[in-house]
Amino acid sequence: MVNPFKEVNWKPDNAEKRTFGKSLIIGFPIIAVIFLLVLRAKNGEWQTDFPIKLAACGAGAGVLFILIPQIATPVYVVWYCLACCIGLVIGNVLLGIVFYVLVGGLGLFMRLIGRDTMGRRFDRSASTYWRDAKQPTDPKRYFSQF
Repeated sequence: MVNPFKEVNWKPDNAEKRTFGKSLIIGFPIIAVIFLLVLRAKNGEWQTDFPIKLAACGAGAGVLFILIPQIATPVYVVWYCLACCIGLVIGNVLLGIVFYVLVGGLGLFMRLIGRDTMGRRFDRSASTYWRDAKQPTDPKRYFSQF
């Protein structure tokens, strides 16, 4: 199970809070541009009100957190807590989907084409299912493994 909560520094120092502020200054305008392009594609015209407000709020908060890093702690903790919750759900759901689709699909496909790679199919004509294992020839090989 993927647990992103282990990797977060829950007691950041001022340098990490300033880095958080820098990421807000860079990240929110990028998100605003994405919103601007999505709104343009959806409505056919430029709607700049929300993207500009989003970029200004994020960049303003980032500048404030760089100048006064002590006030960034509650926002930092809440931000990373939400990010970890989202990461926990998405990561485990994606791992589950990949496992069941890939492994289950591969197993179903192999069963449909009749492939038995482990040799587990029931054979009525066999007197026994025992297979002799290949014995090591020289016990000295255990002392030189590599």
